[in-house]
Amino acid sequence: MIAELEPCGIRIDENGDWFYDGSKIFRPGILETLYEKLELLPTGEYVLADQRGRCLLEVADTPFVVTRVDLERDTSGGERIVIALKNISRFEALDPRTLQAGKDNVLYCRTDGGRFPARFSRPAYYQLAEFVGEDESGRGFFIELAGERYPIKMDGGS
Repeated sequence: MIAELEPCGIRIDENGDWFYDGSKIFRPGILETLYEKLELLPTGEYVLADQRGRCLLEVADTPFVVTRVDLERDTSGGERIVIALKNISRFEALDPRTLQAGKDNVLYCRTDGGRFPARFSRPAYYQLAEFVGEDESGRGFFIELAGERYPIKMDGGS
């Protein structure tokens, strides 16, 4: 923890739910504003930053949770997977190169242009599983989009 930063009094649980002094923050406008002010430090800690300064968040895993996965196809044969993130109204294209299985096979990707890790919720994990194949060795997995394979990195259980 960085000594000069004070705690915000905000906790984000493993499901991506935000709490301030024990009370759940549920208003969409407030949550979207909080996400806009998020920074991830090189130490892995999250801070909120605004004109008044910066403060530390208590985060169980990551503030970003993928809640939905959809495959989009265009008329030219292109394919992409679009993800929805909890508490965020916009959708974004999944960068399949960032898929990684973590401890207990929890699946993660990078979001917001690669700035932040996002954890797949159980329903989103099962939606994505429809597009996952096993490689020829039987030891790895991949996503195939428009004929191109993207291996899913395996963390090794850390």
